[in-house]
Amino acid sequence: MGRGEVNMSKVDGDHVSPRLAHPVVLFRLLKLSNLLTRPFFAHFSDRYDLSLNDLRILMMLATMREAAAHEIGEAVGIHPMNVSRSVAILRRQGRLEERRDPVNRRRKILSLTEEGRALSSKLTPHVRKISEFAFSSMSRAEEESFGKLLEVLAAKLETVDPSSPLLIDSERLDAAPPFHSHRSRSHKAD
Repeated sequence: MGRGEVNMSKVDGDHVSPRLAHPVVLFRLLKLSNLLTRPFFAHFSDRYDLSLNDLRILMMLATMREAAAHEIGEAVGIHPMNVSRSVAILRRQGRLEERRDPVNRRRKILSLTEEGRALSSKLTPHVRKISEFAFSSMSRAEEESFGKLLEVLAAKLETVDPSSPLLIDSERLDAAPPFHSHRSRSHKAD
């Protein structure tokens, strides 16, 4: 087995203990996410000066036509602070515009500019091609079943705050010493 390879026979099928099954599936979902986004980073991120969150917001807003930032964040599962950052960047780039809701003056409505719509139109065929390739190994029934399972997982995770004790082992988190990166340490001569 080469460097970085995992012996999947130890984590596949009957070899997975019930205690390990969920973390293994979670890591597979994370791997899937990374594999799905590789073409974006290889071809589009630098070319169009977009982060993955920028792309998610751009594509979701193209679908929604207009929405408040929190609505977009909820739709794509991005933390509000990261939505704000991407919205600010997309606005500076001239891809997104903001206007006050005439009914609720506190609400800001976001929509794509002509440039934002043009970029979304450029990227949509690539997104479609990636999804077609990824799902080409599944039957229609498997694809529908997988989609439903993803919806169930997303719905469950949306019911709880990210810092909830349901998601974090608070005892171990509190007992663990804080990690300090070597970059944050000051290097003083002895």
